[in-house]
Order: sequence, then C-alpha cells, then structure tokens
Amino acid sequence: MTNDTILAAELPNIEETDFQKHPKRFLNKKLIAKVLVFVPLLAGVVVPYFTVPDHSWIWKITGGLWVFLLIASIFMSYKEYFVRGYILREKDITYRKGWLFHSQITVPFNRIQHTEINHGPIDRLFKLCQLDIFTAGGSSSDLSISGLDPKEAAKLKEYISGKLSAHA
Repeated sequence: MTNDTILAAELPNIEETDFQKHPKRFLNKKLIAKVLVFVPLLAGVVVPYFTVPDHSWIWKITGGLWVFLLIASIFMSYKEYFVRGYILREKDITYRKGWLFHSQITVPFNRIQHTEINHGPIDRLFKLCQLDIFTAGGSSSDLSISGLDPKEAAKLKEYISGKLSAHA
C-alpha cells in the first residue's frame, strides 16, 4: 500500500478543459422567458400612469426601474449562457453555471444512482430537455443540466448508465 503526497499545484486544472456548451436555442429560451416574466410586472408601470395623474414622477420612476431591471436581467442571462457548460471525464461529470454567482458541481459516476430526462412545455417548444442526475440519499436531483439537445441528453444518459453498470 502506498500513500504518496500529491501537491495541489500538480493537480490538473478543470478550468483549462473545454466545457461543452448548450445549443443557441437555450439562450433564446432564456431570453424569451425573462421577457415573459417582466410582462406582468409592466402593470406596475401602467397602473400608476392611469391612476395617479398628478404625480407623474411615480410612473416615470417605476417605468425606469422596470426598464433597468429588464435590461439587467437580459444582460445577465446573456452573459450566463457563455459560462454554462458541462464536461464528461473518465470518472465524473462537472457542470458549471452562473456569471455573477459562479457554481460548479462535480458528481463522480460511482455516486450516481440513476438519471432522468425531463422536458417541460417550453423546453419542447425549443426542442430542449433537462438531464437530472440523482445520487444516494436524496429525493431531488443533485445535478440538473438544463438546455440540452434531446439527442445529446440521451447520449449522456446512456454514457452515464454505462458507467453505472461498470461500477456495479
């Protein structure tokens, strides 16, 4: 039995590898979803416009705030798209997301119990799906990769299932 010392500086850097990007349809879906979220919030601008005629500054401020938040939300979704990605390695899968708040999750194949492919109605509209990866000890997925092409998700699921059978 050996227990050699490994220096942290000698470990391979996962950031140097190329992460698999999502299809452009995923960016379109995210941008449209952001706009759809802000449409009902437009009532916060329109209602003061018609109900408070003496204080026009109210709807101007709410309108300015609405436009600012809409543009900021779209900008953040756009920037986040280029950060999102996954990478399959010999013994694990890593997914990263978040432009402002970074998140990177690595799940080793020997911890995975099963995988699921889900499609919501909006996902089906854009021909996308989500791969959920479950590990032991929880009822919710530990890793969800949304915005995948259905064929790609099926390949990922099959690859992971093959790795699971190798570890069983």
